[in-house]
Amino acid sequence: MGSATRIVRMALHAFFSHYHPAAALLALPFSASALVSRSLALLAHRQVILPTLSRRLRRVLVAAGFPPASQLLFLLNHRLSQSVFSFVVTLPFSLSFLLLAKAHAVRATRERGRGRGRGRGETLLFHRCYPAMTTTQLANFAALLFTHAAVFAALLAAFNAAEALRLGSDGRTVLTLSAAGVIVYSVTLANAAAVCNLATVVAAAEGRGGFHAVLKALLLVRGDAATAVAVALPANLATAAVEGLFQLRITRLYMLNGKISSAMVCEGFLIAYIHSMICVLDTLITCMVYQTCKARHSCDLLELEEKGDLAA
Repeated sequence: MGSATRIVRMALHAFFSHYHPAAALLALPFSASALVSRSLALLAHRQVILPTLSRRLRRVLVAAGFPPASQLLFLLNHRLSQSVFSFVVTLPFSLSFLLLAKAHAVRATRERGRGRGRGRGETLLFHRCYPAMTTTQLANFAALLFTHAAVFAALLAAFNAAEALRLGSDGRTVLTLSAAGVIVYSVTLANAAAVCNLATVVAAAEGRGGFHAVLKALLLVRGDAATAVAVALPANLATAAVEGLFQLRITRLYMLNGKISSAMVCEGFLIAYIHSMICVLDTLITCMVYQTCKARHSCDLLELEEKGDLAA
């Protein structure tokens, strides 16, 4: 695929040379909802909804076979409860504003690279790209759900095997399996997220979505999954930093004072706009990955399409 540093440098050059304010503004509602959902998740720990969800998830995981005293159980329970809460809150915005922002950024980049006008690109945006990206986003949700289920099944098999070998009572064995589970869970989820992001760009660029885009993304990154994950790391770290800044400057002050001032609203709006720019930059990075992978695997993809293996 090429070095991750070169791909990120190309994306940064494209971002600063041809800034996409329209795409950033389109992503702003999603960014605001994502930041607020994280804050609501923290505040909900003091209420009834999230603790109830957390307790029920813990009962399910323990009944499935996870050791009750495992730190992995606490991590998964905490992570899943917050992820489910944030997913429900941001779902309408991720299926509308975020996809429109990504489609706008992808189409603007491709039309500028081809030297064409923007009229045809805008027509394709609403007639082909957005419906394809919507079905791809739903397919991505299914793929991530399947990934979680596969990882949980592997972890449960490991814990059950340790218990069958009478190693479950050993605290060091449980700790070792928990540490290995965290690594496996993180690496698998990072690879799945990279493939899903690439699938969204494939749908925006080619107008064919659903599991077809997910399958093509898998074929594009085969053998280069590590590079695909590495190029996504800067945007992920920047997103985490912005979310932490929002928690520090907005959520913490609200929890201390119990009220929202006009200065907090303006600062929160600015942080949300920075978050939306990072979403656009992440889309551009994924576009560079798509173009690089497609140039490398163009012969293989053409052969598969001629055989009908990638037919819609």
